[in-house]
Amino acid sequence: MATLNSQKVILFISVDDEFVAGIRNHIAFKSYEILHAHSSSSALAYMDSEEIDIVVLDIKSRANLEIDLVNYTRTRLPHAEIVILAEMHELEEASNAMRRGASLYLIKPVKIEDINAVLEKLSHRQDAHLEHLELQQRVLADLMAGSSVMEKTFKLAMKIAPTVSTVLIAGESGTGKEFFARIIHKMSRRADGRFVAMNCGAIPDTLFESELFGHKKGSFTGADRDKAGLVEEADLGTLLLDEVGELSPQAQVKLLRFLQERSFRRIGETRDRSVNVRIIAASNKDLIELIRHGSFREDLYYRLNVFNLHLAPLRKRKETIPNLVKLFVHRYNEITGKRVNKISKAAEAVMANYDYPGNVRELENIVEHAVVLAENNEITENDLPEVMFRNRLLLGPPAAAPDEKEIKSLRDVEKTHIAMVLERKKYNYTEVARLLGISRSTLWRKMKEYDLEQR
Repeated sequence: MATLNSQKVILFISVDDEFVAGIRNHIAFKSYEILHAHSSSSALAYMDSEEIDIVVLDIKSRANLEIDLVNYTRTRLPHAEIVILAEMHELEEASNAMRRGASLYLIKPVKIEDINAVLEKLSHRQDAHLEHLELQQRVLADLMAGSSVMEKTFKLAMKIAPTVSTVLIAGESGTGKEFFARIIHKMSRRADGRFVAMNCGAIPDTLFESELFGHKKGSFTGADRDKAGLVEEADLGTLLLDEVGELSPQAQVKLLRFLQERSFRRIGETRDRSVNVRIIAASNKDLIELIRHGSFREDLYYRLNVFNLHLAPLRKRKETIPNLVKLFVHRYNEITGKRVNKISKAAEAVMANYDYPGNVRELENIVEHAVVLAENNEITENDLPEVMFRNRLLLGPPAAAPDEKEIKSLRDVEKTHIAMVLERKKYNYTEVARLLGISRSTLWRKMKEYDLEQR
């Protein structure tokens, strides 16, 4: 694909030499490079050797093979725009091409001026889309900055996003699996299509087939209307199968068959339907371990695991916490109408030293809690949930490495922390000792040692 505002490469697939020559002459002074293929084989050769931005495909009713080029183009050149040229009696084939991912179709005979207008429109749209992608990538890259493991994961996600390959995202609950699935969708050629998420663990086994593939009216009790399944809702888009490890053996067989054939039948129907949908699966369980125990099909695993993204838990990528906090503070400022713009050093220390068993989801909840309680546009340690202070006697410095002169001794840090908890709990010694995870006698000894007795 061409870079932003660079020369666009356009491939015409047509046996009409005169028509293509006329277009070439008409747009000779524009920033287009024109390639001309007379057949499917020569078109495939161009696609394998050139970075093509726009494909103009002239459908011939006698050459059904040409329609397959839409699928191939969408796979080989995921960011390319596809324009179909069709005669009136070829409208059904043109509609099929649209369902397979073509951008638009024009009815022949087509004026050269019309082709030129379409090419300009698609070129501008590509530039705008590319500019948007570059902006999003910069924002997301900043979000992952500081953590080598997350930067590596993000770079892999950016590489696979433009393809149509199936992706398996693994990681503990709350690590951001759906967030990454949405990134892949937004960075793909399918960004204009729907992103549909299905929680496999929340759907009873008896309803799985109906939910995924749909049903015909009257096919079972309660089927009072025709219903499209989620694979149809996600046609030309992305379907996330969340918690795929929760699927029953029967549901796994049905999913495997769909992944193999890319066709399905609604319950109660006798005809097959096909869709163009990208599948992303996610699981917080170790699927390899489930395979060893016989509860997950090995063949299904390899169908899903074309590309694998593993999201590390937040406790192993704490470098990303400051940027995530900024993101969530901005989000909940907008939701609550507040203007929080500062976080105290003590609050930063608490947040930097907490282990986040609920991962990014828990961090977001913590920030929401803090933004709601914050006064004077600043989050302090008093605005953080109590759970963050349990069994946390010693707190280290914030994630950013301090200057040597700023490094406090463990004694000073301990004294500051005990003083803060005493103040927070209004010198309720029983409660303070419980939060610090020490006995009352140890608390008394520490208070005397640090001269923290209530005046």
